[in-house]
Amino acid sequence: MASRTRWDAVKERVTRGPDDDPDGSLEANLENADPELCIRLLQVPTVVNYSGLRRRLEKSDEPWMVQFLELQGLDLLMAALERLSGRGCARITDALLQLTCVSCIRSVMNSSAGLDFILDNEEGYIRTLAQALDTSNVMVKMQVFELLAALALFDPQGCSLTLDAFENYKVRHTC
Repeated sequence: MASRTRWDAVKERVTRGPDDDPDGSLEANLENADPELCIRLLQVPTVVNYSGLRRRLEKSDEPWMVQFLELQGLDLLMAALERLSGRGCARITDALLQLTCVSCIRSVMNSSAGLDFILDNEEGYIRTLAQALDTSNVMVKMQVFELLAALALFDPQGCSLTLDAFENYKVRHTC
C-alpha cells in the first residue's frame, strides 16, 4: 500500500498545473528561453529542467519548435529516455524523471512541426520510443502506448512505422 501512495504522489507531481506551484520550485522558468538555452539545459537531466522545458514546448510557436528540432532537441530527449528506460526505475526519482521526459516528447508530438519531424525520420524516433516500453514503470508504458497509438492514428505512414517499431521491439526481446 505504501508504494501505491508513493506512485500517487509522483503522478500528482507530474500532472500538477502551474497554479499548483506558486513559487515555481518544480520547474525551470523557460517562458522566454530560446531553443539553444533549452538544449543546454537538456544536458542536465533534472525534473525541474524537463518540467520547465515541457511548459516551454507547449507554448512554443512553429519557428521556435523547428529550431529546437533542428538543434537535435528531440534527439536529446529520446537519448535520455533510452538511458532512463535501460536502467529500470529502482529509485522514485528515476521514475519521475522518466515521466517528465516522456511528457516533453508528448509536447513535441502535439505540434505539427514535431509530428512531421518524427514521421520524416522514418523509423528512428518511433523505434526508440517503442524501446522505452522496456521499463518497469507502468505509467511510462501507458504514456508511450498512447503516443504510439496517436502516431498510428495520425497518418498511414505513422501506422506502418508504429507497427514496424512493435515488430522490432518483439524481435529484440524474444530470445
